[in-house]
Amino acid sequence: MSARNVDDRRVRPPRPRPLRARVTSATVAALGSLMVAAVAVAAAVLYALAGVGRPGVLAAVMAALAAVAVASARWGVAHSARGALRPVKRLRRELERLAGDGGSGRVAVPATGDEAERLAERVNELLARLEDAVEQRRAFISDASHELRTPITGLRTRIELALAAPDDGDAVDTLRRSLADIDRLHRIVEDLLVLARIDSGDIPVQEAIDLGALVEAEAGLRSPPVPMVVKVEPGLIVGGNRQRLGRAVRNLLANAERYAAAQIEVEARADGDGAVVEVHDDGPGIPFADRDRVFERFARLDPARSRDKGGSGLGLPIAREIAVAHGGTVRVADGAYGARLVLRLPLAR
Repeated sequence: MSARNVDDRRVRPPRPRPLRARVTSATVAALGSLMVAAVAVAAAVLYALAGVGRPGVLAAVMAALAAVAVASARWGVAHSARGALRPVKRLRRELERLAGDGGSGRVAVPATGDEAERLAERVNELLARLEDAVEQRRAFISDASHELRTPITGLRTRIELALAAPDDGDAVDTLRRSLADIDRLHRIVEDLLVLARIDSGDIPVQEAIDLGALVEAEAGLRSPPVPMVVKVEPGLIVGGNRQRLGRAVRNLLANAERYAAAQIEVEARADGDGAVVEVHDDGPGIPFADRDRVFERFARLDPARSRDKGGSGLGLPIAREIAVAHGGTVRVADGAYGARLVLRLPLAR
């Protein structure tokens, strides 16, 4: 939701003077009054020194006039200050009202052309950003609950059937299927914890990392269902956290393993001032329209890329978040076949 929506309201008083003009007028009036008081006191002194008339009475009268002038000036400054702060007080009352309503809505923007108007506009921008963040967090929690509920329901159903008819069915098969559901739950919970740490702004220990060696190490730990060809260029030194970057590479490899038909190609090379890791599978590929959605958390694409293949729906979003935190990117690149995912990180100087 943008800062200027249907809830925005503009208060338009009859040709108001800007805040700066009101304050300037009050200042001028105060200085004028003080000057009058100063002239009066100076005149009394001169009369006393010259011996004209009754200087004691004249001095008393001038002192009284000076006191009245000073009091008038103070009242004028206080009155002007109260008028200048009136929009701020109104803004505070509206913010208190919005807090009572759960933070939804916007504050009124006075069309005064001064700092009060700009402050109200800035507050509405911040309210819009907070509302968007709340909506995204609410949708994420809803999706996470749904993803966790699915394996839990399957696990519960199998256990209930096994207990209701212990002599029917295959106990080993039941346990195997239950273990698969537990593994999926474990992956989802682990991915959620990783995202929570990233979203909290957690900055782990940074070090110089040979990205090519890291890719080789992660690929060597895999047992892909199809052949995996790895080509690595030496000397690709990047700055970052080894555990986080290893997680990003691991997620890209796992994604390719789920959808590859016959082969996976992995390459790490230098490209200008950056290091590139490219993971290419020969599976069904990612439609052009879904190239951004595939990085959304728990995004549901077509059945060809269903999470029934074992994914949590968070692997690619986590890889992108890690890359962005390291000043890099993850994107879907063009390819003659399959899916081609490219991780790019800046080379260390």
